[in-house]
Amino acid sequence: MRKDKQSAIILRKTGLSYNQITEKLKIPKSTLSTWLKNIDLDQNAQAKINSRVNATSVAALIKRNKLQTVIAKENARQLIEKSKKEFKNKVNNKLFLTAVSLYWAEGYKKGIEGSKYKAVDFTNSNVAMIKLMLRFFLENCGIKKDKLRIQVIAHHNININRAIKFWQNITGLKQSQFQKSSLAPKRESKKPRQNQTLPNGTIHLRISDVNFFHTMIGWIEGLKEYHGL
Repeated sequence: MRKDKQSAIILRKTGLSYNQITEKLKIPKSTLSTWLKNIDLDQNAQAKINSRVNATSVAALIKRNKLQTVIAKENARQLIEKSKKEFKNKVNNKLFLTAVSLYWAEGYKKGIEGSKYKAVDFTNSNVAMIKLMLRFFLENCGIKKDKLRIQVIAHHNININRAIKFWQNITGLKQSQFQKSSLAPKRESKKPRQNQTLPNGTIHLRISDVNFFHTMIGWIEGLKEYHGL
């Protein structure tokens, strides 16, 4: 047996990788692959190789995730800047101006502050506001109706099925577009409470679209700039 092949086998049985053997013996990896493919390794050697392979895979995954995060942040920045600039061209549209103002007040914005959840989510119990925001999403923003989702939040004394039917009639959305409803936790109180619960609960009107979320944030930034804030 060739001396260099014998050395390669010995090194492989100690748990060295093909790259490490190539570096030590200056033998091409293609040659090592031919020489070493049928070599039996003991548990220690195989464990060393597996550990190194896993570490390499994890490192590659971390590197890829970091790159994807950088790309996502840059994409978000560009979308926000673009929609912020276009705000001034839309400000004379009454529906647009009203809806962006309402979303600034009642919409979900934590995604821009670091939360992983990034979706357009308008929360309210007022029928007129919900109708207005629905018209804004469909007519001004070009959102397809089947992309909309609703979640009903209600107190325990509310008939949740009746509330869903109510909002279904208001929005014209299918029952399949209603997400699992949520009941507000009961409050313990010694004082009798007036009937303060909302008869049809509160709804979340949602659109799960990261790009649209950043567009909405940009419009809000444009609204702030418009008012000199």
